[in-house]
Amino acid sequence: MKKLGVINGSSLDTSYGGVGPFIRNLDPFLRNEYQVTYIHLPDWTHKVRFIPSRLMYLFYLIFNIRMLTRQDVLLSHVPEGGYVASFTSVPLVHIFHGNHNAMSQSRYWYGRYFKKIFDTFDTRIINRAVRTYTVGKERERMPKIMNPIHHSVSIKDCRVRAGFFFAGRLEIIKNIDKIIKVYSLLSKEIKDDNKLFIAGEGTQEATLRNLVHSLRETQNIEFLGSLSNEALLETGSTKKMLLMASSQEGLPMAIAEALSLGVPVIATDTGDISRVLKSDYNGFLLPVDFEFRDYIDAITRILSDYPRFAANSLASAEMFNAESIARSLIGDLNAFC
Repeated sequence: MKKLGVINGSSLDTSYGGVGPFIRNLDPFLRNEYQVTYIHLPDWTHKVRFIPSRLMYLFYLIFNIRMLTRQDVLLSHVPEGGYVASFTSVPLVHIFHGNHNAMSQSRYWYGRYFKKIFDTFDTRIINRAVRTYTVGKERERMPKIMNPIHHSVSIKDCRVRAGFFFAGRLEIIKNIDKIIKVYSLLSKEIKDDNKLFIAGEGTQEATLRNLVHSLRETQNIEFLGSLSNEALLETGSTKKMLLMASSQEGLPMAIAEALSLGVPVIATDTGDISRVLKSDYNGFLLPVDFEFRDYIDAITRILSDYPRFAANSLASAEMFNAESIARSLIGDLNAFC
C-alpha cells in the first residue's frame, strides 16, 4: 500500500474551521487506498498563545522534513505546509484555500505584514506541485474542488426544528455584529420561536457579547463556544437556518454542512458561495453591503415556505458527496506516485 502524507496544521481531533472538516471528511476514503500519515503540530502547541501557529508549523516541518520525504505522495491544504513540501522530491498535490492569500483573513494585526511572504509560498507551490486545486473560484490551470461532506447526522423533521445559527470564527470579516443587529430587529413572534445560536471562538467574542447585552438580547442569543465537528453538525441539524454575512470567503464548510442537513442558508455574495446558494431556492444570496430590511425579508420568506427551502437545500448538497470527491482526488494522487 502506498504511503500518503497529509500535511495539516492540526490533528483530526482538534482541527476546527474549514480546513479541519475538509480533511477529516476525506479521511475514511483515503485510508482505504493508502497508508496515511497525518503530519501536524503536536496538540500541546495549540496552548501557546505568543507564537503564531502558522510560524510554529513552518519551523516544525522544516525540522521534521524527513517525515515528508518518507512518503510516496503528499497532500497539503495549508500554504506553509505546501511550501516546505515543495523542497522535497516527493510529488505534492496542494489544495488552496478559497482566499488566494491565507493572511487576507488574518485575525491578528500583524497578519498584513506576512501577505507578501505567503504570496511567495503560493508562487513556489504553483510552480512545484504536480497538481493544484482551489476551494474557491477556479484559478488559471487550477480546478475547483468542492468541500467534501461525510457524516451520519440524521436529517431532522422540519416541524421540530427551531432557531437560527452561525458557525465559524468570531472575527471582523464575518460581520457577526450585523447578524446580531438583524436578529434584534425581527418580530417578537419570530424571536420567541427562534433563538440565535453562535458557534465558534475568536477575537471578537467579547465585543459581540457586549453588543448582545446592549441590545437587550441576552435571553434570545446564546454563544456556544468551540464545538467538535460532530457536535456542531448535530446542533445545526436542529435549527431552521444558517445565517452568515461575511465580507470575504471562499466557500465556507459551514454552508456545505448546513445544506447537507437540509438547512437553508442566508449568506452574502462573496467568494464562490453563489455556485451553491441560489436565492428563493435553498436560501438567499445578498450583497455584501446588504440592507438590514432585505436580510429580514429573506428570513421571513424562508419561514413562510420552509418545507420547500429545506427540501431544496438537501437536494443541492449532492455536489458535496465526499466519496465522489475523494474518488477523483485519489485518481490524481495515484497518477503521480
